[in-house]
Amino acid sequence: MCKEEKNLIIMAVLFISAGLMFLMYPHKATDASEKQITERVIMSRWVGGSLIIMSSLFLIMGSLQLLDQVSHHIGH
Repeated sequence: MCKEEKNLIIMAVLFISAGLMFLMYPHKATDASEKQITERVIMSRWVGGSLIIMSSLFLIMGSLQLLDQVSHHIGH
């Protein structure tokens, strides 16, 4: 496993873990109204889901790029 692959995996794991934190533990303020809490939970879940989807696409695109580099090296 080369250095680029390790960095790719580490970054994706960090993004996915941050996304899971947003999904599982939305921040709630005790002095906020019920509407503000609901909006904050919805926004937190949206951000968490976006982070997970983007990091999944990041892994897919990184894997495709690494496969392209390997196949180009083999062809020469």
